[in-house]
Amino acid sequence: MTRAHVKYLILILSLILSAVLIVWVILPITRERSTNVALGEEWLDLLHTHPRFSAQHTAYPVDVTYYYAGSSDESLTRLRDMYDLETIAGQGSETERIINLMVWVYNLAAHANEPAIPADRNAFSFIRMATVENKQINCYMKTVILNEVYLSMQFFSRHTHLLPHSYENRESHFITSVYSQTLGKWIMMDPDFGVYVTDENGIVLGIREIRQRMIDAEPLVVQHPGRSLFEKVRIDLTNYIEGADYPWFLSCFIFKMRCPKYSMFAQDSRPVREYYELIPDGYRDELLQESRLTPRGKKIYTVNDENVFWLKPEKISQ
Repeated sequence: MTRAHVKYLILILSLILSAVLIVWVILPITRERSTNVALGEEWLDLLHTHPRFSAQHTAYPVDVTYYYAGSSDESLTRLRDMYDLETIAGQGSETERIINLMVWVYNLAAHANEPAIPADRNAFSFIRMATVENKQINCYMKTVILNEVYLSMQFFSRHTHLLPHSYENRESHFITSVYSQTLGKWIMMDPDFGVYVTDENGIVLGIREIRQRMIDAEPLVVQHPGRSLFEKVRIDLTNYIEGADYPWFLSCFIFKMRCPKYSMFAQDSRPVREYYELIPDGYRDELLQESRLTPRGKKIYTVNDENVFWLKPEKISQ
């Protein structure tokens, strides 16, 4: 075979390889990115259509009062001592301690979409699944753990359910809202992704602010504490290729939100579980007419007032 034939053969093989690469790799990635971008635009359109919470009155009396378990609770004390949470939190600022505890929960296990949930829905049970049984756990489980971890460390905390505009029974997301005394507001920690969100000046944000900044097209900076530079670059590259970063994901589930009336150890074991749900203007106003009971036994009180929903925490349930 002459040198010319070899060059020709190499050229043909290169063209074949390029065609295969385009058909099997580049085109699917392009289609996925296009689909994700379109979904993101659709979710943002829904937020733009329902941007406000104008404190409409409900047709039934609703006394929005939250109760938080004190750190002297026996189970919470045992949780704090068993896992040496004081050491994990560290000696830094309030914000640093909050972040360190979130990172610890994130590192307990990888994510599973639909793991089997045990009957005992509390931090001890879920931590055991992750560390002893070596099972993956989902966002619900990780936020249960983090909520109880925060309560045990004397932080006011809420297990927060983020819900989409439609089909909330198919998919939703859980995060943990924790009250920062230093910042004077509720901030968001996501132990499933291991992230939190700041503004362009590095100020940690809460769900309320994140939603509004999405509507106003203001910067959102996703922080990945504890990750190496290589991991951060990999995440950024993957997000760019897929057209689906963390704010894109949140924009679907930050339409409305729900928090339990009682924030406590094993709160989902209560026979009557009461929740406050915040909905925006123009979205299913009939929900403001009366409370409702879900098939899973949750009693939902729907409100339209952000200030009431995100009340500064005060009450300790003994």
